[in-house]
This record gives sequence, C-alpha cells and structure tokens, in this order.
Amino acid sequence: MSATGPHKSMTLPEWIGLRSQRHPDRPAVTYIDDSGSRETWTYRQLWLFASELARRMPASQSAELSNGAKKLAPRAALLFPQGLEFLAGFLGCQLAGWTPVPTCFPKPNREMPRLNSVMIDCSPDAIVTTAEVHTTLAVDKLPELSHQVAIIDTDRPGDEVAGDGLDPESLPISLDDLAFLQYTSGSTSEPKGVMVHQSNVMANLEAIRDGFQIQWQDDDATDVATGVFWLPYYHDMGLIGGILEALYIGGHTVLLSPRAFLQRPLRWLQAISEFGASISGAPNFAYQLCVDRIPPDQSDGVDLSRWKLAFSGAEPVLPRTLKDFAHRFESCGFSKNAFYPCYGLAESTLLAAGGDGPSAPTVLSVSRASVEQGKPTIVDPNTADRASKRSQQKIVSCGTPRLNTEIILVDPSTRQQVDEGTIGEVWMRGPSVTSGYWGREQATDEQFKAALADDPDGNQYLRSGDLGFQHDGELYLTGRHKDVIIIRGRNLFPQDIEVTVSEVVGSDFGNSAALAVRSTGNDDLAIVAELPRHCDESEYPRIVRDIRRAVIEVHEVDPQHIWLVRPATIPLTTSGKVQRSLCRERFEAGEIATRHRYDRSSISEQVPIAFPEIAQPISENQREGITLLVEDWMTQWLVSRAGVDPNDIAPERSFEQYGLDSMTAVELSGETQDWSGVELTPVVAWTHPTITGLSAYIVNEMINAPLPTASPSPENAG
Repeated sequence: MSATGPHKSMTLPEWIGLRSQRHPDRPAVTYIDDSGSRETWTYRQLWLFASELARRMPASQSAELSNGAKKLAPRAALLFPQGLEFLAGFLGCQLAGWTPVPTCFPKPNREMPRLNSVMIDCSPDAIVTTAEVHTTLAVDKLPELSHQVAIIDTDRPGDEVAGDGLDPESLPISLDDLAFLQYTSGSTSEPKGVMVHQSNVMANLEAIRDGFQIQWQDDDATDVATGVFWLPYYHDMGLIGGILEALYIGGHTVLLSPRAFLQRPLRWLQAISEFGASISGAPNFAYQLCVDRIPPDQSDGVDLSRWKLAFSGAEPVLPRTLKDFAHRFESCGFSKNAFYPCYGLAESTLLAAGGDGPSAPTVLSVSRASVEQGKPTIVDPNTADRASKRSQQKIVSCGTPRLNTEIILVDPSTRQQVDEGTIGEVWMRGPSVTSGYWGREQATDEQFKAALADDPDGNQYLRSGDLGFQHDGELYLTGRHKDVIIIRGRNLFPQDIEVTVSEVVGSDFGNSAALAVRSTGNDDLAIVAELPRHCDESEYPRIVRDIRRAVIEVHEVDPQHIWLVRPATIPLTTSGKVQRSLCRERFEAGEIATRHRYDRSSISEQVPIAFPEIAQPISENQREGITLLVEDWMTQWLVSRAGVDPNDIAPERSFEQYGLDSMTAVELSGETQDWSGVELTPVVAWTHPTITGLSAYIVNEMINAPLPTASPSPENAG
C-alpha cells in the first residue's frame, strides 16, 4: 500500500492508531540505555501499551457544559526517566482525554526547583510514572498540592497486553483539544506552560516533514527512514523533532539518554552509524562537543554517509561549529550538505523557519558596527584585510518561514514592520502558533496578541523576543530582545540566577548580574557580584566557591566567570534595575575593575588530553606506579577540562568541592572509561569521590582485584 498523509481532521493519536493497524510489526521506537542494552516497540506494541494505560486512567471530565463550552481536560504530570515508558504515558493520557505535562525527572531524595514550580503552575490531577519510580518517589520533596493526587503506573505485564488496543476512530479527541503543556526551559520562579493543541501539533509536524523534505514511509516498506536522538523528552526539540515526527511519517526513531551522550558524545555518532540513520539533530553545543571530545582514532569505523539531514536549532547556530564538524567527520562520510540550520520556539510548537531540505549552510559576513546600529552591512570576507576581519561577524541563515507560517520583522518600540536588511523583533503567525500560556492571561495577551501599529485589521502575531533581519528572504538571527541566557540549549533567566547569588552571599552584598558572554566559542555564564564595603580579601576564594556551588546545584550550569567587584560597579537604570546589556558590553570590553576574578575559560582547554600509556596486563607490583599515573592524568583533567585552579588541587578533596556540574562529571567518567575500560557509574563516583579514591578503584579494576567498597567520609561526601 502506498503511503499518504492523515486526513485534515485527524489528530496525532488517531493517526498513530491507524498506523498501528496498517504496519503493526514495524519498529516504531528503540531505546538504548547507558549500558548499551536496547529495547524496541513496534507500532502495535506502542498502541497497546498506551491503550492499556488509557483504560486505567480515571474518567476525563472534559465533557461539554450546558452552555456549549468545554471543560478543561484534567492534567497528568509525566515523571519518567529516559526510556520507552514515557511514550506509553504521553500517548495513553491523550487517548483517555487527559492533557499530559512532560516534566523533568526528579532526582532521588532531592528537591528540584524547576519540577516543583511546574507542578505548582499546572496543578496536576494525577502523576503518571513507572511502578519502580512510584516506590522510590520522594513525595515529600514535591509541592504539597501534589501529595494527594493519584499516582498511576504505566508498567505493562509483559511484551504483550491482553485484548486489543482502542479503536482509533472512536477516540474522545478533536483538533481543538490540548495535546500537551510544553513548559519552556526557562525561569523556575515563573514557569510558562505553552498550550499546544492537536491542530498545532499536526500543522507543525507537516511543516517539519515539508521543510526536511521527508517522504511518507510506505506501509509495505522494509527500509524505513530512521532517526537518532538523545535530547530529553520534556524538551520541545526532543519530543516533537525526535519522537513525534518519526511516528508521524511512519518511521523509526532510536533514542539515547542525554547522560549517555554527554558522557561519551561518540555514542550519538555510533548509533547513527549502526542504524544507518538518515535524520538526527541537536543544539549547536552538541556538534561542538563532538569536535572537542572525539579524538580521530575513536571515530574509525563510524559511517555517517547515510546521515542526510543534520538539523541544528534551539540556540544560536555558529558557523565555525558547523565548519569544524563537517571537516572533522568528513572522513566518516559526513557531508556539509546534510546541515539544516533552523529556527523555532515552543510558542510556535517547534519549527518556524528552515530551508527547503538540507544544504550547505548559507553564511553572511557583516560588519559588527553595522549590526550594533541595526542595519547589517554585508561585507566580502575574502577581500577584507586582517584588521577588518576582526570587526566582522558571521551569521548563519535559518532559512525561510515554513509551511503556512508568516514571519515579519518589527521594531519592538514602534511596532512598525521594518524593511529587509533592518534588524527587528521576529513576529509570526500561522497554524503552528499556539494559543498562549497556561493560566497566564496577561503574558498571553502580551506575547501572542501583538498587532502592528499601522494595521487597520488588527491581525495578531506571536512576539518571539528574538532579534534578526531578513536578506534575500532568509532569516538571520542576531540576538535576543530580552536578557535570556541560552546555554547548551537551555534558556536561563538571569534574575533567577541573581536571586540564587543573593541568597548565598547575604544582604550585606550589593547587586549582582548574570550575563551570557562569548569566551569559549559558545555562550558562557558570567556572574558579576558586588562585595560589601568591608570584606576581608582572604574570603574572596570562599565566596567564589560558594556562588559557583550554589548556581550549579540550583540551575545545573557551571559559571565560567565569577567576578567580585566594588560596590556601585554594576550599572543600574534610574529605577534601580540592573542594566545587563551595558554590563555585558563592559565585561567583554574588559572595562570592569575587579577585586577578585575566577575565569574558568582562561585555563580550560578544549583539546584531547594524552591518556596514560599502560601496557596490559598489569601485575600487582605495578600498582603504585600506575596509580600515580592515573592520579596525574585525573589532575590534568580537572585543571584543563573542569577549570580547577591548580593551586586548589588536593588528592583527598571531593569532586563536589571543585564545583563539578553534572555534565562535567559524566564527561570525566566517559573519558576515563575510554582509555581504562573501567565502567564508572554514578554510584562508583559517589563511593570514591576523590582523586586518590577513584584512581585506586580504577587500578584495582584494571588488575581485577577490586577492593571492598567503603562509604565516603562526611567531609568528602559533600
């Protein structure tokens, strides 16, 4: 049977249900866990597991009222680790008439400010999770309102579920229904749940298919399109671009955990090679991480020749990163013609602009001064002298508005549309644009109901908050209208970070500013904090450590710079608000006088560190010498990779005391495993949390004479 698209009135659950009947045995989704084990569900299994959960969900209360209005469907917070069960929960809730709310997974026995703020904002009527998570879920760490809601498990009794799946043609779902709430990766104090309707999902999935130029997968096809993704499921790119798009076209998606990628970026490329994937993508930092972390000899045997579309979005797309990635992996069969730089946002479901299929990136060189003035001047990079090249800025095209989406550039102060070649705020409208934020009418009115000052018809647009310009009809982004900090695909709000800093340093300190600065090729977090008028110099290093540890703990991002300054150094408006843009300009120009500076980027080098040369097998009498080699390598790693001051290195100091964030920790374990062959799990790192302890463990494992596990001391356990 030839493949065709869904009927214009069909919802995504109905369409997936129809596919489960048309090609029931086709692999729909495969998950590869961190150990390399994999599990696959067919389209039929996915439908059966989702149907089983739907039957166990309490009856939906979304019936029509007497006045014809429709009640809001109950909401279910999805609390899942990476794995296939999330899909049963997500689809099963929709089948039952509930609105799923993807959330980040709670850490064992720890409060998570972002998770709690989402729970408070959406007030879920149930929590859907697995039986295993249910038994270990620290409910006391969740907001009080969630203590009394039902907890429903998705676990299935086996590979098959008794009975048939629900009938796709008789589901209580319409295109007007909410498909899910997508919480943007932003403020923990004011989370915004984007209300994504079934109509938005179907429109955007078709826009992606059209932009990517993916063919519908025939019902009798034996070699279907495959994608590989590792982004978290609660991320709009991970959910829509990584999972739902594959199900929409009838393809096969292969999933890894974010931790698996961050620990060893090579796993992403190996999965693409193994499954012959034609589609994959991620934010810019992921491509850069592959360049920085994968030595040439490790990619031998990786075949990327079937990777035909490599999209990059969710954060600024850097031309140097694309160029370096294409050059680095050209020997593996990767082609620069596979790139697909694009632009999107949760408020527009996902994709808003992109190319007509993949192609070599279009890059403009513009004068930096002209960008600052709001009218970018195109310059020829080949004729510029060395001095003028330093004054140039290269910007990657994000393509054109996708299927039925209208994009205009508007002066945010006058609300008048600007001409091509002039920087303005990106406004858009179309079927992918969502209806607003859950429970936030004022924010919805401000963001989703913008109108041009000179439009007599009052057409409403979504204000993106992003700045850019159009050239030859293509969109080029130049920055953000507001001060959102984007790091590794996450939107961080500076005021949240500044609150954390103030809580750490206390009321005696002055103002602080959290800034996004360019110092390592990507956006890095910098913090400028005003000291009290009377503060002992000996306290400066401790203050920096306290700030760094708190920001990592609360926001899960490691500041690359922490500058302590005199009172009244940070520029303020007349109303007392921090002028972050001006502060950032002074920071990058080196015009801020500091009392004490921590600059991780000045000693952190993105180059491979030579591995210790250890001949195998190892004998017992070599233990001491090899242990010293491992300790020395680990010390080099902490200095070069983690930015630890060499003077702060102490073999018995815990890794947590160095302020390692979660990403840096998994990178350490991944690189160590690469050369030693010793598997390092989070449990191992917790029980051996020092250079001395972890080195001894590694050598013992290499000698195959493991020592008894000892609990860490209170000092080292953090």
